[in-house]
Amino acid sequence: MLIIKLLLFSACLLPTVLGFTVPYPKIEAIYPKGFKVSLPDDGYSFFGFRGNLNKELDGLELGQYTKDVPLPINGQWIYKENKPKLMLGDTINYWTFVLKNGVRNIQQGSWTITEFVNNAGMPVDESGKPTIRITTPPSNVVDSKFGEVTPKPDVTVTTASSCQESQTAVFGRTKICKGELLFAEEFDKRSIKELTQWDPEVKFPQEPDYPFSVYMTDSLGLEDGILSISPLLLQSKYNEDIINERLDLANSCTGRMGTRECAQVASGFLILPPVITGKLTTKNKFNFKFGRVEIRAKLTEGNWLLPEITLEPRDSVYGNQHYESGLIRVAFAKGNAVFAKKLLGGPVLADSEPYRSFNMKEKTGIYNWYKDFHNYSMVWKPDGLELLVDGELYGTVDPGEGFFSSGLKHSVKHATQWARGTAMAPLDEMFYVALGLRVGGVNDFSDDSIKPWKNRNSKAMLNFWNAKDSWYPTWSDAAVKVDYVRVYAL
Repeated sequence: MLIIKLLLFSACLLPTVLGFTVPYPKIEAIYPKGFKVSLPDDGYSFFGFRGNLNKELDGLELGQYTKDVPLPINGQWIYKENKPKLMLGDTINYWTFVLKNGVRNIQQGSWTITEFVNNAGMPVDESGKPTIRITTPPSNVVDSKFGEVTPKPDVTVTTASSCQESQTAVFGRTKICKGELLFAEEFDKRSIKELTQWDPEVKFPQEPDYPFSVYMTDSLGLEDGILSISPLLLQSKYNEDIINERLDLANSCTGRMGTRECAQVASGFLILPPVITGKLTTKNKFNFKFGRVEIRAKLTEGNWLLPEITLEPRDSVYGNQHYESGLIRVAFAKGNAVFAKKLLGGPVLADSEPYRSFNMKEKTGIYNWYKDFHNYSMVWKPDGLELLVDGELYGTVDPGEGFFSSGLKHSVKHATQWARGTAMAPLDEMFYVALGLRVGGVNDFSDDSIKPWKNRNSKAMLNFWNAKDSWYPTWSDAAVKVDYVRVYAL
């Protein structure tokens, strides 16, 4: 250990000899949790950060917070830590490691929290309300002991700003301020029942995609501030032959009573959905129109699995079939390794192609998106959508003269309904946040020689189940995991 430390100390001296200097990074405390470290790029090839909260570092130890950043984003080397709940006066002790032209620079520093910012970088107070900064110009003072003139540091005074009215609307509220944090979920409770801002769905999901799964609370879990939604075989809850029997979700069903959403009976090749998955929504707790959504999540890994990280319509004003009232995917990537490098985001306004994916935007990753957590963002505006991942904009959706126009050009019959709304119709009504996982179905996977079922075949679910030995072994790390959800006013 001593030899390693001496080598690192020598590396620290080398950049000084060669005239290589690095500015101290900018550190920001983010409300309600976390902090952000950023360093302007100057031809560096690597940036590493090591830090402790309110604790001195022992030389060049790794510390509580350790991150190696291989690539800059938009000219900035950025590290975001989302877990710690910080307070004014907390201190982050750190050291950074930078490479440039094969030369290393290591420097130590400390930073004390004097204010918070939101995820957009706007100053906020300890309750998350926007603030403004008024800075007095520097002046000179005389040191009474030595008679020397020394510069007086800037004095920063933070005052509450007047509320600027936002374009965002929230169901049940009348006054929304620009940049206001409207909804925050950190999943730091002990059980799903303690999540007061969410309701789990318990039902057999039906049209328009008819997935091969049933929503139950068995799929949902919380651990260390992370929501997990995992696929389970229906047999694991009941018995080996349950898929050929009857299942009634009874009074726990959140679907339409008296329909196939709440009870199903197997008959011949029409088996019960063989997989249990889960879904949480804010439908009964939080609905909004227009805003910025930020979700840190790890997507599902496993053949024929699909993450549901979406905004869904509260009232289905334009219809409740075929995605007539729309759906917005904040983050979507299929669980099959062959598909998982393609991230998709944007509105789904029809159940079938070509218009189903017509308005979706995509980004091809270096690695499969399920490999790690990423920050998925979506800005929903009265004149379009912006899709971002890890702070990088990868797509914009412009309705032009209206989605109804492009919908009609693609023979979408229900597009005529959107003409009675704004250009953003059907995305001009109240939506809620939904987090879930589903399996298979008849619209998201195109038919090919590898897929074990045909989309319009009456035996689709049975053929999927009969191929269990080909897909179940790929579900070793299949959970959708969500760290936090935040919604801000425009």
